[in-house]
Parts: sequence; C-alpha cells; structure tokens
Amino acid sequence: MPFGKLILPPKRTIAFPNGARLHVVADTECPLVRVTVLASGGKCDFPNPAVSATAPMMVAEGSALFDTGLVADMLDYHGASFGGRCTDHHLRLDLTALASGMPALLPLLSDAIASPAVPAIRLNTVRGSLAAQCAYSMSRVANIASRKALSLMAGAGHPYAEHALPDDFAAVTREQVSARIASSMRAGGIDVILGGGADASIEDAVCEMLSALPAGDAAAQYITPFAPCEAGTVRVNVKGAEQSAVNVTIPAVDRNHPDYIPLRLAVTALGGFFGSRLMQNIREDKGLTYGISASLNGVAEGGFVEISAECAHEYAERLTDELRSELLRMASVPLTADELLRMRLYEQTRLAAVLDNALATADYYATAIIVGMPDDYFENQEKITASISPDTIADISARYLRPELMRTVIAGE
Repeated sequence: MPFGKLILPPKRTIAFPNGARLHVVADTECPLVRVTVLASGGKCDFPNPAVSATAPMMVAEGSALFDTGLVADMLDYHGASFGGRCTDHHLRLDLTALASGMPALLPLLSDAIASPAVPAIRLNTVRGSLAAQCAYSMSRVANIASRKALSLMAGAGHPYAEHALPDDFAAVTREQVSARIASSMRAGGIDVILGGGADASIEDAVCEMLSALPAGDAAAQYITPFAPCEAGTVRVNVKGAEQSAVNVTIPAVDRNHPDYIPLRLAVTALGGFFGSRLMQNIREDKGLTYGISASLNGVAEGGFVEISAECAHEYAERLTDELRSELLRMASVPLTADELLRMRLYEQTRLAAVLDNALATADYYATAIIVGMPDDYFENQEKITASISPDTIADISARYLRPELMRTVIAGE
C-alpha cells in the first residue's frame, strides 16, 4: 500500500555577523554526528577543473596545527572520516564521527578551514590518485559517451561539461591549491549543516568555530544557462571497446518550474527503476541490454533528461529505435494502475529514506543548497507523488519526452 503523509523535519538556521550560516538537524538518539561545510565556489566557477578537484581533498590532509600524521591518528582513534570534494558551485567538506568523539575533532575541522597546510608529499599522492582515476574514467565507454552527451546538452565550451585530463593534475601546484581553497573559505559563503546526534555542547562548539571565521564575501558563482546543440545523433569511435554505450539527453525545465516534479515522476516511470517501461521492454522483453536507466537532472544552469545504457555494438541502433518508441508510448498509452502504483511506491520509498534518521535529513538539506532546491520541494514531491494521475503523466510526457528532442551519443567500435 502507498505510504501515509511524509513530513520533512524542519531545520534551525543560525546566521552569524560574519556571514556564515549554521543549519541544525539534530536527534540525540542518533549515535553519529556529521558536520558538512559548503563553501561557495565550485568547478563551474573557476577555470581549472583539475585544481578544483584537488583543493577540497587537500583541505582534509592537514593544517597549520594538525599535520598529516596527526590528522590520520585522530581520525583512526575516533573511528571518524574526514573528506572533501568539489560540486558544481560549492566546495564540500564532511566530518563524521561518534557524538562522543566529535568535540575532540572539531578543532581539526576549524583549523583545516582557517589554515590548510597543503603538504607537498600528500599533494603528490592526491594528484597521482586523481590522474589515475581520470585516466580510468576516460577509458570506459560509458563515460566517454556521457562526457560527449553533456557537451551536446550544455553547449560547446560550457563549464558544466568541462573535464580535467590526467596530465592536468600533474601541473597542479601548491600555490594554486592554496589560492583555490582561500577563494572559497570565506565566512560570507559558508553554510554548515550539523546533523545527527549533536547535543547542545557540540552545537555551541560549531557556533564558536563559525563565529571565529574572518568576515569575507562569498566566492562568486557563475551560472551560465545551458545552450544545447542541435538534436541528432553523434557517433564516437572507441577502438577496442567490447560494447557500445548509448547516452541520450533531452532538454527540460529546471527545479523551480511547476512541471519539474511531474516530469521527474514521468521519467521515473519511463526508466528510473527496475520496474520501469524501458527496463521491461529493452531489457526483459527484447534482451538488448543488461540495464538501462533514465533520470531528470536539475542544476542551477537548467534541467535535462538523461537516458543511458550499454549494449552489443550490433544492438545500438535498435536500442535507440526502441527508446524512441517508448517515448512516444509514454504520451499515447497512459500508465496502468499497476505501473502507477509501482512508480509511486518507489518514489515514496525514496522520500521516506530522507526521514530515516537525522543524518539522512541533514544530507537532504545539504543537497538542497548544492542544487538549489526550492524551500517547498520536499512537500511538493510528497503531494504530487501521492496524487498524480496517468493522464497527467501522459500529458507531461507529450510536452517534454519527445523523440525529436533527443541528443544521442553512441560510443563504441
């Protein structure tokens, strides 16, 4: 049976005179505490994607007061984790530990934000690791197709579709990393999400940490709307590829548009879970691929549908033909009662997972900042998922899931 009404627990927000903001989602029954730092300025806001990828990883490698060895010992002793990564428009740090160990670890986080050390020996290791990961990613046919598809969707030269090359990481310097970290770690651009079993003493310690940050304006975020290339099919030859990868993108509305959530539900019914139409037809009935997926991606620059699959080379054309047929069928053949129920249960299960514990809810609020979700996004998801009809899904599909809008990339030998 479908779920009952799902209500997102509220967060408390504390704004500091220096511009920093703290968002608290606490439940003392949760044994873990996570402090997530979101600093303005991501990979789309700076010209060198290799530097942007390296910088957040180096923040967790040591600081003026805590060298690399001491950081490793402290994290190991408390069974904690500390890491960083770069998103489109934010530099993100996550420190997770048992509630009992978090007070001892907060000085480490505070100094990492205020005085990152960028030790040379660790920089060499991180650069090498990122270069190896990049080379491996570039060798996979699915990633080759995805990168090309994003460039068609975003437009030539768009920052969203820019990727570092392995050799770019070797050229990253300590000075570049230090400057990149400093450009984001300004109080005016910092949001901290405190989630999990944080009691009053931990909250007070985080407040003290944020209050001590020097005032500074947020790093600029450069939002360049997508400018999709002309619809059509592009083939990329990948010598030695054992399979072909098919990646399709279709322009869509962004998260603030009233059609976004209904369209996301239509995309879920199309190919967002195991019981979807694409899986039933292309995998189960036709046996053209082991798996095929569809998702609606909403970012600050816009929205787009992405459909991806891998198949034998000789099946690539037939797979895309079947995909076009399924897009047309979404508009002309409304979901059956069983299809609607399965899609609804899948979506409601995903929403319920956000409410599972305070850490999951805190992660939702972090994601909301990263991708720019409207304040009422969860509430609207819950309401529309529970009430949407097959006719509404068919209507939304007819407007947006149109075969003539497909930008198709087939990568393979």
